[in-house]
Parts: sequence; C-alpha cells; structure tokens
Amino acid sequence: MAEKEGIIVLTDDEGKEVEFEHIDTIEMNDEYYVILLPVEDPEGGVVILKFENDDADCEVLVGVDDDAEAQAVLDKYAELCEQDEE
Repeated sequence: MAEKEGIIVLTDDEGKEVEFEHIDTIEMNDEYYVILLPVEDPEGGVVILKFENDDADCEVLVGVDDDAEAQAVLDKYAELCEQDEE
C-alpha cells in the first residue's frame, strides 16, 4: 500500500494498481475501517475495507461484504461529519 497526498494505491488480486482517495478511517466496535473513493470512478461509490490480521499476524485490508456492517460504517461516518459541523 502506497500513499501520496490523500491518495492510496492498492494492488488488486490481479496485480493491478488502483488509486483511491482516502475519505476517512473509522474505529467502530474495536475494529478499524477505511472509507475510500476510487479515483477513476468516483460515481461508482465508496469502498469500505476493514483491517484484519492474516495467518502471519500481519495487518491487511479486506473488503466488507456484509451490507449491514457497511451501512453501519457509513452511518458512523455521517454521525462524525455532523459532529464536526456543529
């Protein structure tokens, strides 16, 4: 994972580098989530990834497949944005 000026470059399963704008990192229920916006296709919506430990106890980012979990992260993000505006 490389980062430059708010842009995070991740490598997909096929070895292709994809650029994302880092929107926010959120802690929720003792887990950390990253909200990213694809640079090439921002209209496609955000991507939510979660930090997990792999078999070698290294921290990796994995996709959030559970719609309820993803919605909870987005709701938390909206709540934090509202607090910042006040």
